[in-house]
Amino acid sequence: MLARRILTGLLVSAAWFLALCYMPGWLLFAVLLVMACACQNEFYRMMRQGGFPLSRNFGLVMGVVWLTACYAFPPLAARALPPGHQYECLLLGALALGLLLRVLFDPRVVRPVEHVALTLLGFFYLPFMLGFFIRVAQWGAEGCFEIPSGRVGVFLASYLALVVKLGDVGAFAVGMTCGRHKMFPRVSPKKSWEGLAGGLAASMLASVAMVAIARRAGLGGPLGALGVPHALALGLILGLVGVLGDLVESMFKRAVSIKDSAGLLPGGMGGILDMFDSLIFTPAVLYFYLTWFVGQAGAA
Repeated sequence: MLARRILTGLLVSAAWFLALCYMPGWLLFAVLLVMACACQNEFYRMMRQGGFPLSRNFGLVMGVVWLTACYAFPPLAARALPPGHQYECLLLGALALGLLLRVLFDPRVVRPVEHVALTLLGFFYLPFMLGFFIRVAQWGAEGCFEIPSGRVGVFLASYLALVVKLGDVGAFAVGMTCGRHKMFPRVSPKKSWEGLAGGLAASMLASVAMVAIARRAGLGGPLGALGVPHALALGLILGLVGVLGDLVESMFKRAVSIKDSAGLLPGGMGGILDMFDSLIFTPAVLYFYLTWFVGQAGAA
């Protein structure tokens, strides 16, 4: 069982890494859109199994609109819009108002507060946060619907996926073989402090290796500007945030008394959301970390 899950995790990580490296930009966006919709749909399905009311279809439409807007207007390109045109705030407000009106005029909705709250939770928890994956992939883009030809952003997305998912594999392997001390039994009884240490070590080593590849391959961008201490720190931060993402999904699953979000993946790995849970919050962390501490100048 252990070897099977580790092999499945490594194969999925490798396939995702190759897809990020070689897919054309429009196809990469399409894959990310499908994955985000699948995660959101699994979340809504879990909540419905727990007896919570929500608007699944409207929530999925909100996610598609938001992710398409992220792809259409990269941060640098959005600055060319008319002054005062804060399209993100405008879009979020319009989506929220649309949901409220949909609930207001639907006589079948008998628990409107829960209906709106759960639908918005599914939107902000998944497509909104995963939209930063698109922003990372478009690092340095100056035009609408653009993945820069240098593919610096795509390498950043590959770096993120590899660092976080190899951390998952390391945590599972170490936790299953020598995990003794429970880390968070109230939410995830199988996680151990030993597994956490193994996962963080794997994330830090993967970060250093990817930064070294960025330098030797002459990819430029923000990763090429990082030294070893900086790469270790970033790997540690992403590894920790990945664990928090895993724990948050476990909290939701425990609240509705289910083990997996779905049964789509082999090796007992559950559904798409179970595979992406550690990647939900990490794209935003990487994006803002590089924006604040390295800067868009690294995109050149």
